[in-house]
Amino acid sequence: MKNIIYTTILFVSLSLNSQNWINDSNCDSQSYEILNEAITHLTNLEQLTAFGMAKAAQMTDSGCECAKLVIAATSTTNPNLGSRKAKLEAVNVQLLSPEEKAWYDLLIETTKGEENSWTDVYANAVEKFSDSPLINWVGIGGGNWEGYMSFSKKFPDNASAAFNMVAYGYAYGQYGDSPDFEAAYDAISKSRALHNGPNALDSKAEIAAMEGDYQKAFNNQFKARDFAFFASPYDAKLRTYWRTVNKDDLSNYLKDAQSKLQEAITLGNLEEYKKYVAEDIDLVTGDSNLGEFYVYSDDDVTRERNFTWDSFDLKDMEVHFMPDMTMAVITFYAIGSYTFTDSKENVKYSTRASSVWVAADDGSWKSVHSNWAPMKDGTGIPGE
Repeated sequence: MKNIIYTTILFVSLSLNSQNWINDSNCDSQSYEILNEAITHLTNLEQLTAFGMAKAAQMTDSGCECAKLVIAATSTTNPNLGSRKAKLEAVNVQLLSPEEKAWYDLLIETTKGEENSWTDVYANAVEKFSDSPLINWVGIGGGNWEGYMSFSKKFPDNASAAFNMVAYGYAYGQYGDSPDFEAAYDAISKSRALHNGPNALDSKAEIAAMEGDYQKAFNNQFKARDFAFFASPYDAKLRTYWRTVNKDDLSNYLKDAQSKLQEAITLGNLEEYKKYVAEDIDLVTGDSNLGEFYVYSDDDVTRERNFTWDSFDLKDMEVHFMPDMTMAVITFYAIGSYTFTDSKENVKYSTRASSVWVAADDGSWKSVHSNWAPMKDGTGIPGE
């Protein structure tokens, strides 16, 4: 087992192309390389990889205390749920260099809620360590577009994350009067030249989506997810982009599914019905007799009715997707007729309706809500 660990560490160290974030560290040479790679992943919002790299730095040098700061930085500051404060309490401050201690003090401030004195602590830190890429980076803050641009010029060797943010600045039109997608993609290329990680590909995909090119968005998001396929944080948007690219086909599928679901209900076909509903999500329905909403169950599919359908057709179906493509609302009209079993009275049926479908984890779509109402001068199903 020990040989496997050292072989893994050797492989990691040989594959590094570190951006040096800390000028003065008490870590040994090998753990220092891994530490800087961990911080590179951290600044590029690749926290899980950063966590793993920090653990590797600790394995090569148990005295590389700064690795604990990376691990703490990946944790939430939520006072009720977070663990950053506890992780910082486990740090042996005596083993930190002055520069590392400055970062430690800034991380401590993030755990104090509204009682923090971040601004003062940061001003003191950046005055003492004006040439520290890390100290300068943590003080930029979200949406500080000029700050990201300035950082990329002052610390060009550490600017992968800065160029990534600059790309968004160009895409949002923060640098100039309007969005500049060519400049945005150029900034992404500069980011990837410094750090070949998944986040820049995710950003390129998001910018492509902003431009309206969902095929490019899908292609780049797929590459981002391919860095680590299982439980990837890039999977959700990959599905969004794929569904957007295939929006027309998906719309046609949902229209067909709605028709088949309704046919299964009309015929009392429970096996077919179950293909379009989820086992763990109720189908909540409001019938066209304008009674109360209720949870539609298997028993409702197979129960006997006091009428039989002569015809039932859906028409003018339109599918409306939510922006993330995980939910769709289908609007349509239904016309037909039914005959009462006892009286043989025939009734013309005419309603407008809507249904809600959601994308399940396995990629299938399930109906979770429907609402029916008689058209003006129309008739719904009998009240019961």
